[in-house]
Amino acid sequence: MNSDKVKRANLLLIFLVSISVFGLLLSNFFVFNPSMPEETFAYRNLTIGTIFGLVCTLGILAALFPSSCLVIPQFWKNNRNYRYQSNMHKENGCAHHPSCENYITHVLSIGNSKFCATCYGLMVGAIIALISVSLYFFGGLSMGNPVIIVLIGTTGVALGLLQSALPKFSNSIIRFFASISFVMGTSLMLISIDSATNSFSIDLFFIILSILWILTKIKLSQEDHRLTCLKCSTKSCRNNKKGIR
Repeated sequence: MNSDKVKRANLLLIFLVSISVFGLLLSNFFVFNPSMPEETFAYRNLTIGTIFGLVCTLGILAALFPSSCLVIPQFWKNNRNYRYQSNMHKENGCAHHPSCENYITHVLSIGNSKFCATCYGLMVGAIIALISVSLYFFGGLSMGNPVIIVLIGTTGVALGLLQSALPKFSNSIIRFFASISFVMGTSLMLISIDSATNSFSIDLFFIILSILWILTKIKLSQEDHRLTCLKCSTKSCRNNKKGIR
């Protein structure tokens, strides 16, 4: 990538991280200060539970079929590396990372199979989140004190977002569990916000915010990949000095 593209990408990343942090603080504010009047919308639980469940389901499918995500609008991708990425997915399957020792911390090995630690962590987290949200919105399950729940959820989301930016946490197991905590944290925050505010509009706003967090995590992961490739000393690597976007 040329310097102008890198600068624009960095500015976008800073913007997304800033908005994500603000969203975390705002979400906690809703729970600690539930001052908005309750909204008597008869189908609130059904609608919010279904929308969030759909987001979780799409996330599970994206983790199972990561190559399909390469057709996402090029706002997130570098056209120059699209063909290379497609081939990479086909060659490495579920791991979908270059066969390079620099990416060993990105890959979770189970027996003879290799998986992307982040993607499969997100998938497991999405399955757990789907179950917990279904029990709450459709089964009437109470989750306890919303203040405690939102703090636990915030910790999980923050860990999932910051993991890529913390070198000491560059470990496949940590990546896997950080991704699980990211999705689970999001579901816990939604449950606590709904329990504290009983507001359809705030619930819907939070779901939109959670999608922004997912995009931020994707962008952080892409930056992590770019920096990993920049450090690579393998001259023959097609992706060397460019990074994966």
